[in-house]
Amino acid sequence: MAAIEVKPSTFLTHAADLKENRKRSPFLGNWWNPDPKIVTAAEQAKKIRIAPVLYSYVRPMEGIFAKVEYGAKHRDHNLPELAKYTRKKFTEVFRNAKKPRYAIGNAADKDALILELSLLEWVPNTYSSILVREVVDMVTFDGVAAATMKGSRGSIAIEGRLIDPKSKQSIFEFADKEFGKTVLILPIQEFFPKGQAHFAIGEWAKQLEELLRTKAGVKVKDSFPVVLWNF
Repeated sequence: MAAIEVKPSTFLTHAADLKENRKRSPFLGNWWNPDPKIVTAAEQAKKIRIAPVLYSYVRPMEGIFAKVEYGAKHRDHNLPELAKYTRKKFTEVFRNAKKPRYAIGNAADKDALILELSLLEWVPNTYSSILVREVVDMVTFDGVAAATMKGSRGSIAIEGRLIDPKSKQSIFEFADKEFGKTVLILPIQEFFPKGQAHFAIGEWAKQLEELLRTKAGVKVKDSFPVVLWNF
């Protein structure tokens, strides 16, 4: 219920080559550069720089609840803030990792890998969708609405690429999409328009940090679609 198919944009150089690889990555789409020289350069890097997050590729908003209650213009007005939050969260996760592989670099660090991220989709949470799902669960069973009414939940999609600073080539590219999870206790994030998006962004940051830190044979697990609480 958490993740579904995602179609990357032209932001990614190798968008058409992205593939799912559950034995290694939690993301729906992945592409690794096969050039051994590029791989070696990435392995020798000591720093990573998180570039400002783009939102110019965000697609028109879907979902009747979000369109009526939140509005496309209101959504688009809040995209810059969500992009800033994304950059901040990824930077925090990489900086505060228990066993960091990379130190956080800046524009002056010419040898730092560059992580470029782009928001692809965003459907905010709405009070009306929460009310409808509660009514459905009351007349059926708890969790039925979450399983059958995906369009009533907030969702967000992201894509990103890790760039070698010398060759300017992509080392790794990915794309992923997340719906709001089924929360058994304290669904606090659902009461904020950006709540589900913030939660997903935090999970993506942790997953990417682990993916770039661990060896090729190590599986990085996807997040579970059902959680006790999400704050």
